[in-house]
Amino acid sequence: MNALLGPVTKGVRRVATKWLAPILPVLLSAVLLGLIAVVLVEPTGLVERVPSTTVPVVGWSVAPKALVFVGVTATGLVVGGICLLGYRYHDELTTYWNTYSAWAQAVLVGFLAATLVAIGCYGAALFDRVPTYATLLGFLVTWPVAAGVVLLFDRRSDGDGSSAFSSVKTGYVHTRGLESRTLSLIVGFLGAMAGGLSLWYAWRWYTGDPSFPAIVAVTVSLWIVITLVVYNRYEASSIERTDISIVTVRTPESRPTRELTIKNGASTSVDLAESRIRDTSFELYRLGVAITLRPGATCTFEIPETFTLEPNDESIDLPLGYSLKRGGETPTLFTRSGDIYALDLADGAMGDPESDATMESEPDADLVAQE
Repeated sequence: MNALLGPVTKGVRRVATKWLAPILPVLLSAVLLGLIAVVLVEPTGLVERVPSTTVPVVGWSVAPKALVFVGVTATGLVVGGICLLGYRYHDELTTYWNTYSAWAQAVLVGFLAATLVAIGCYGAALFDRVPTYATLLGFLVTWPVAAGVVLLFDRRSDGDGSSAFSSVKTGYVHTRGLESRTLSLIVGFLGAMAGGLSLWYAWRWYTGDPSFPAIVAVTVSLWIVITLVVYNRYEASSIERTDISIVTVRTPESRPTRELTIKNGASTSVDLAESRIRDTSFELYRLGVAITLRPGATCTFEIPETFTLEPNDESIDLPLGYSLKRGGETPTLFTRSGDIYALDLADGAMGDPESDATMESEPDADLVAQE
């Protein structure tokens, strides 16, 4: 008998150790939260606002307290499970998440945040706390706002002592230069929603019966108009300068990366702290250097093999004479003050591979991929 039960016991012990032990704290915590919620809903009077529910198919009636217990416990299990998975597979998830561009990350985070807000609004609507249309409204407003916040924090400074306000301001400046179309859509959408809601309440106050199709038509029109106005303003203020140029691109024999040297040809200094560089394939990199490039001075830094210097004129034609560029003629430098520099290649900049013996100094910085 022991010979038969031995493998079974070992298998059960292995399953319990590998799978049940990690989730047991989450399970116990979720059950404890459910019991605490049941205890609190009675003296606070919230139990009266919880409707009794009938289970489909079987027709069982679920009491309000049981419904509270099941709902809170299930929520605790989901949240705890997500936290547990995030803790155990943090490195793998981080690596996988970083494969997405900043724009894709912003869209995904915005959608998740909007979904959670919509679920909360729907639950509040079931208890007549908010109107039913608040579910759709909360979803539509939260998505662009959350996406914009993600973009701002992705472009912010990297903790060099700047204040939180200065960090977010830097993020806005970089986002305006790098994601002008996305930011214009977000600003236009929020402006259109504000205009549509104002028209809705004004119409109800005057007539008491607003026309939903008319409100939607006005809101969509406002979205298009505000987006175009904001985008054109961004484009008008985003003037590419040519004062900084690439004077040398060389490939040392001892290192797999290339070295790029830029020179300030202007009569004023350029602050390179918190600056970003975008190659001709629109891949974004952080310069990672906090120096001021004085007139006539140069700065050398390493660039990865994936950094493209060749002109890329790929684009998609859009209505009203607009086009969606997917590449640039030259690499572009974005400073934290909002200045944009087109880094033209100087004559003879593409040098031949050199040996370490000809290298007089080490690079000033390395490029760090941002997307």
